[in-house]
Amino acid sequence: LQAPEDVADFLLSDRAHQAYPAADLDERDAVLTVRDMPDAEPEVVPRAKWKFARVDNGRVTPDPRHVALDGGFARGRLYHLAYTATGAQVIGLGLVALRDCAAWLKHGEAPVRVRRAYAYGRSQTGRLLRTLIHDGLNEDEQDNEAFDGVIANVAGGMRGEFNQRFGQNSKDRPWTMAHLEPFQVEPPARLKVMYTNTSAEYHRGDASLIHTDPGGARDVEHGPSVRVYHFAGTEHGTGVWPPTDTQPAPADPHGWVDRSQNLRGVVHYGRLLRACLINLDRWVTDGVAPPPSRHPRVADGTAVPPETLAKTFDAIPGARYPRRHARPLRLDFGADAEMRRITLAPPKTGAPYGTRVSAVNGDGNEIGGVVLPELAVPLATHTGWNLRHADIGGVEQLLVFAGATLPFAKTRHERAASADPRPAVAERYGSRDDYLRRVRAAARVLVEDGYLLEEDVETSLAFAARMWEAWA
Repeated sequence: LQAPEDVADFLLSDRAHQAYPAADLDERDAVLTVRDMPDAEPEVVPRAKWKFARVDNGRVTPDPRHVALDGGFARGRLYHLAYTATGAQVIGLGLVALRDCAAWLKHGEAPVRVRRAYAYGRSQTGRLLRTLIHDGLNEDEQDNEAFDGVIANVAGGMRGEFNQRFGQNSKDRPWTMAHLEPFQVEPPARLKVMYTNTSAEYHRGDASLIHTDPGGARDVEHGPSVRVYHFAGTEHGTGVWPPTDTQPAPADPHGWVDRSQNLRGVVHYGRLLRACLINLDRWVTDGVAPPPSRHPRVADGTAVPPETLAKTFDAIPGARYPRRHARPLRLDFGADAEMRRITLAPPKTGAPYGTRVSAVNGDGNEIGGVVLPELAVPLATHTGWNLRHADIGGVEQLLVFAGATLPFAKTRHERAASADPRPAVAERYGSRDDYLRRVRAAARVLVEDGYLLEEDVETSLAFAARMWEAWA
């Protein structure tokens, strides 16, 4: 539970899902904890200081679906409540319905028969598809294959609570069952799968685990029916334009606003997803293999511990690189964890996983993964991380989903005045035409390699032109 404002109470759910009510408003064994970093040691809040209740205009009313704390909950702090709930739903049937619908369209008596079925999921629905594959639910009860191809976008190494007692679909923090091994979700041979992620999922701590061992010490290769693509220097969403440090909080019914310490990420990676879709169709339909996986690798030095980037970013004025990355921890939810039943809450925590992120060049731009022209021919440093602003609390935490944009100085004089080690725009490019010519060349390389469609060369030029107007 976390809010960008001070609040008197919380609904007992993530992002306004229907809450599971407390079985006993006076449960003595319920535990509320608070911490300032996701992987920090939690502080237990005395039971006498909080209650199952809601607060309306200062009036406290017992309520099994809310929790209230004496003095309220502080913005930015991370609260966790373990309690005995009631009203579990049979939520795994949603996965079965998805499977059966696709199988019916392909193999059943649907009025319109389809030859091939593809599934695309972004973020939560990407984790849904990873769960479906992990649980072996791509074949119906007649052994008919449901989906021929899957693109699971920005799901990182997580699955989700989609087939779990008392599950909440949108929970994506690294202390849930959604963050247990295995991270390499390998599909059956006939199913073609693309796992696509941004820099945000790497700095969140889990994306690298889909292609390394749990300790992050060596690369792990997938089978021939899987591709793994990292969209370098991008944030969880498809970029924010015009540049701003403020955005509505994701999936929030309160009207809350998130604010970051730097401008949000502006790079739009939709071009790469369009190429993925066309490549997936050719793969399934014609057997034409898509371009190879492209992501940071331990073997070539492009997958590195996150703390190794600090030296580069500490030299960039105003960058404010995180002093601490909250790495996912090994979690023990009790003896029935393999059945996705929690018998130990809060879970016992173990050693952190070996999180890796992309290495960067002297500009602070990532070099591992698919590098768009915005990074290959840059006017700014583009990251998949950004810290929370003091206005919303938790200033040492990464702002969930957010990347950052750190524009270059325009001239050598501006650069010298701020002691910026990155060459200024005027030192890099002779003119706007020179800049756009280089952008076109970088886009052409991606087309030739198969990661970008021909039509999106012009899209890349349009994006580049608007950035030139903003920062050159």
